[in-house]
Amino acid sequence: MEIKFGTDGWRGIIAKDFTFVNLRAVAQATADYFKTVCGKNRKAIVGYDLRFFSEKYAAITADILASNGFQVILSSAAVTTPTVSYGVVSKKAFFGIMITSSHNPYEYSGFKIKTANGASATKEETNGVEAFLFKNKVKEGLKAHKTSDLTTPYLSFIKTFVDMKKINKSSFKVIIEPMYGSSQGLLLEVLKHSRLKLFPLHHFRDAMFGGIKPEPLDFLLKDAKDAVKKEKAAIGLVTDGDGDRFAIIDDKGIFYSTQHIMPLLMEYLLKSKGLRGGVVITTATTSAAEVIARRNGLRRFYTPIGFKNIADLMLKEDILIGAEESGGIGVKGYLPERDGILLGLMLLEMIAETAKKPSELLKDLENKYGSFCYDRLDIKYPSEQKNYIFNTIEKFNPTTILGKKVKSISREDGAKYTMEDLSWLVLRPSGTEPILRVYAEAGTKKRVVEYLTFGKKLTLR
Repeated sequence: MEIKFGTDGWRGIIAKDFTFVNLRAVAQATADYFKTVCGKNRKAIVGYDLRFFSEKYAAITADILASNGFQVILSSAAVTTPTVSYGVVSKKAFFGIMITSSHNPYEYSGFKIKTANGASATKEETNGVEAFLFKNKVKEGLKAHKTSDLTTPYLSFIKTFVDMKKINKSSFKVIIEPMYGSSQGLLLEVLKHSRLKLFPLHHFRDAMFGGIKPEPLDFLLKDAKDAVKKEKAAIGLVTDGDGDRFAIIDDKGIFYSTQHIMPLLMEYLLKSKGLRGGVVITTATTSAAEVIARRNGLRRFYTPIGFKNIADLMLKEDILIGAEESGGIGVKGYLPERDGILLGLMLLEMIAETAKKPSELLKDLENKYGSFCYDRLDIKYPSEQKNYIFNTIEKFNPTTILGKKVKSISREDGAKYTMEDLSWLVLRPSGTEPILRVYAEAGTKKRVVEYLTFGKKLTLR
């Protein structure tokens, strides 16, 4: 079968695509490629999540890299992807590998590559790895690798980005939902000396993630929403399977995606922290970010969906914040990486600083900048519809949609139709699964539903 790296790594169905043979081929190709570019720095970090057989896959990867002459440090326990990113930077390694398929369903596993600065590998780098696939014999069992605790130094590092004294003095209730992922226990450890009342959910290993995929989406978070209402919590903090994506449940049990969280963080960083910098807006990022950036005189950057595009700008430009709609947010001064644990602590600090709950903070923001409602549909399609869907999106060039004049059409990543009132519709096939994603934002929930229904009817037979 063909092995291809997608938006963020190589992913496949366990025992079908993600096999021991294919894993060994990818690990060997990774070693072959990095040997051509790493110079004298032969250090590599390997981590893994809590999916089925992840620790075994990681050990095989570490063995192959070590057998190819790399000085390998394998995590001594399951970790988040940001933990590996920090491990690469702090230990001055040339690259890192994270065995995870992030938010994908339980039957998937994956292989993420992190570069020396902690960011995801570029397209050029993953193309380099692909070029070595099945070219050389796999080297195994020739040299030992080391194991190390990557989590403790990561948590010490992350606490320096927030006011822990302020957080620890607060006493509101917090629901912590890691969705059975590898971030479980991390917030409990960081906040163990605080006065916060913590209510952890799903803090145990379940390789099937309770029968749902570990992605922070509204319809997958019934337990967290119920817990917030039951305990009358101020907030619920949600992370995905490998801890880099993030969402919250507000004090009323309402789900907030990146489209709500990014504007809240922008305003907080600007007004409370006195920080400035550019704002990175992807194809499906809320128009609220555009409005806030303009009003505050911030430079805007536009990229396709995929956090590595945001990370690239964070390395090149002075960026205050960048976000993709699917739970990934990067902030100034941190690694060029999304991190759900960091964002959770920042939200706790925001509540502690303002003495306001998320619903109150959002209301203040909407009073100042206007209302922006958002939702999305993920529609799984049979393979025989793929060409029809792609062709339909490519050929759809309307002047109006549902009575609204189309101001612009962008085809940089799927197709985005932006109306004159800044409402928009995005049609985008997933880069990792046979799923059509339909995104919409407008001033009212009713209009969002109308856009989503329109997009679904347009593309599916």
